[in-house]
Amino acid sequence: MTHSLKNRITSLCVGLVLLTTLVSVASFWWSTSQFQEQKVDQDISVAQNVYKQYLTSKESLLLTAAKVLTADFGFKQAVATRDAGTISSVLYNHSQRIDAQLMLLIDLSGQLISSNLEQGAFEDDLRPLLAELFNAQEQSTFVVLNNELYQVILLPVKAPRTIAYSLVGFKIDDSVASELKSLTGMDVSFVGSADNLVISSLDERPTPFEPVSYFNSATTSRIFGEYPVYRNRDINLASLATHPIIILLSADLTQSYSDFEKLFFTLIILSILTMFVGVITSSLLANNLTTPLSQLVVIAKQFAQGNYNFEFKGKKQSTEITTLVNAFDNMGNDINKREQQISFQARHDTLTGFYNRSAMLEVLDKELSELTQYTLVAIDIKGLRHINDKLGPRIGDECIKTVACRISEFSDEFGGIHARIGGDEFLTVFPSSAVSEKKCGIEGLIARLQECYTIQKLKINLQFSTGVLQYPSQGTASDDLVRRVLIAVENAANNQNHIHYYQDGEDEAHLDRLIMLDELKQAISDDDGQLFMTYQPKLHMQTQKIDKVESLIRWQRKDGSWVNPELFIDLAERSGLIVELTAWVINTVVAQVADWKSKGIELQAAINVSAQDIAYPGFHAALVATLKKHNVDARLITIELTERDMIENEEKGIKALKDLKQIGVKISLDDYGVGQTSLGRLKMLPIDELKLDKCFILKLDASQKDQFIVQSSITLGHQLGFSVVAEGVETEESLALLKTMQCDHAQGYYLSRPLKADLLEQWLEEYYGKN
Repeated sequence: MTHSLKNRITSLCVGLVLLTTLVSVASFWWSTSQFQEQKVDQDISVAQNVYKQYLTSKESLLLTAAKVLTADFGFKQAVATRDAGTISSVLYNHSQRIDAQLMLLIDLSGQLISSNLEQGAFEDDLRPLLAELFNAQEQSTFVVLNNELYQVILLPVKAPRTIAYSLVGFKIDDSVASELKSLTGMDVSFVGSADNLVISSLDERPTPFEPVSYFNSATTSRIFGEYPVYRNRDINLASLATHPIIILLSADLTQSYSDFEKLFFTLIILSILTMFVGVITSSLLANNLTTPLSQLVVIAKQFAQGNYNFEFKGKKQSTEITTLVNAFDNMGNDINKREQQISFQARHDTLTGFYNRSAMLEVLDKELSELTQYTLVAIDIKGLRHINDKLGPRIGDECIKTVACRISEFSDEFGGIHARIGGDEFLTVFPSSAVSEKKCGIEGLIARLQECYTIQKLKINLQFSTGVLQYPSQGTASDDLVRRVLIAVENAANNQNHIHYYQDGEDEAHLDRLIMLDELKQAISDDDGQLFMTYQPKLHMQTQKIDKVESLIRWQRKDGSWVNPELFIDLAERSGLIVELTAWVINTVVAQVADWKSKGIELQAAINVSAQDIAYPGFHAALVATLKKHNVDARLITIELTERDMIENEEKGIKALKDLKQIGVKISLDDYGVGQTSLGRLKMLPIDELKLDKCFILKLDASQKDQFIVQSSITLGHQLGFSVVAEGVETEESLALLKTMQCDHAQGYYLSRPLKADLLEQWLEEYYGKN
């Protein structure tokens, strides 16, 4: 139950509280740290300002005292006369008056004249000090004299010219540092590194004491680790260049750490209490929500089992839960209705209400009993596609529904079962004993179906192909029954019959054709020699030379058996494999023409193509690519089509043929005279050659009627600008007659049977050797 909704809700609430706590702690930590840093920086800045004001006031006091001293007339007179007693007395009294620890009088050469301190305290030469202080007259400077730090100011004594210099200063010691600490609350240290001078407000000092190192490295142990004790700031004081003095301000952070830790622990305690309350609250909420959901889960399982009636048990629920329960109730009703509808649609045709093919197979297996004989009738509507194309799919659908209605009217009284097993195919099954004369009964059904239909005020006549099968004598399995009755329909259509009764063995023949079709497809793919081309020579009647051949495909299966070309070409056309087969033929023939050309043999090869080839969009491009591949002139290739192909695909065919003529390919109309080509259509066709059907040529020498037909056809062809080829020449007399009739080319067994390429080359050598 770790993934239950209740646990997830509880985990979510606790997680949100925990996340909020963590964010709050992190935010508190960051903001407090920033606040403390800003506060410390602000305190140090305030302390720095206090220090500056303190030193500025001291500097102002020094300047005033020095000016009063140097302006005193008696002091000037005493300095001028070098009255040591008076000078010493004045310096002492003046230092006492302003509480200055240092009062010096220095002559122009830098020698000490008098001091308020003992004379021996300044044995050093003061000239270097005096030289640096000249640059900061009337400004205080911090200097170290005899290891003591003073804030001093230098003013000249003029009478009226400068006769001496007065140096006045305050001593900076630990008491001054302590005074500054009391004003700012921070430890203050004066550091003169060049003179090893250290003055600090720190009470407890380590030994040795180096303020900069101490205050920067001092740390304290806290809960979260080691932290620095002080925040420091260095300030450079006005001092001598060779003796720099700095003041170090150090803010103690210990109290800030303590305050932060108290606030942190307070926040942690509050967070723990919040989490505890959150766990209890979320558990109650989750329990209140998941209890009705558990009941709904049970209801959903009942729905899955097909039980759509339920009763929800529970106390007062929220509006949302009540709405959800009502939605479940409505959903159950809707699913029940939709399930029934889907179940019906899954098994029935939406247009007619008949069973569909898969449902019909189930019904046949379930309903038919071998103890009873049944008749299966498959019905195919001829030309329904043309009705859809000409009148629209709505009219076509109405035709289908009306046909279905007539089928129901015929066999419902016998307890018939009906199915629509294809776009224009129906299957009806009824007990054979219900119709006293089955043949008459089925013919009566066909007669009823062929009666005129009135669809949206249109009179429409439909034609049908019907297949009939008997159960159980001609099959028992539903798959076999449907396949065999459809084979009967197909045979009815092929034989132009309205009704075809299934004959034993037709199914096997059908399966043999399917096997043959698979083998043909494999033979095209493998190109292993099963398929090969033969070539029948055509004689030019005037020159007596062989300048053309007709390419004819042959197939010898792997088991050595031969397949009639008409059979496997018809299979290829019916299955759509003809496009691949023709592509193989074109590539083979063009390659052979190229091979002959390389041997000095120039023959124009004719290739038979079908209507599907002409209609195929890629036919033209594939032919051009093949010619280019083998470097063969398009004029050496002739495309032969039958009249039937031209009639069925006239518009597309004419355009395709014109495109072929533009690249130089010759066009021949095969089997002329046995089709339905009118003279008007013949005039419009973009052809170069008429090929007379062999039915007029086989007995040409014995039939005067055939001679009239052939002579008139040759004359007509020449007058229309076509060359004429006669096929089926089997006697010398027929050949002579064709020459007399001025036929252009002749072919037939009298000249030669179709030969393989190598045998044709030998035949040509023999022919030209004799002639």
